[in-house]
Amino acid sequence: MEFASPVMFTVWEDGFDWEYTGMIHRLDPLTKMIHLELENDKGHIIRVKFEDIVGVEVRE
Repeated sequence: MEFASPVMFTVWEDGFDWEYTGMIHRLDPLTKMIHLELENDKGHIIRVKFEDIVGVEVRE
């Protein structure tokens, strides 16, 4: 699946909360990962595990 939704994720990593803002590039239900293209770093895609997500805010 592919989406183009601007979102801000709050992610729990190594005992800290990190915020990532960008566009959802792909949701992978098999590996339970979200591929997020970062807003500040155009073309840079990070993978976020479903289980690490603490909060989601949809931006318009």
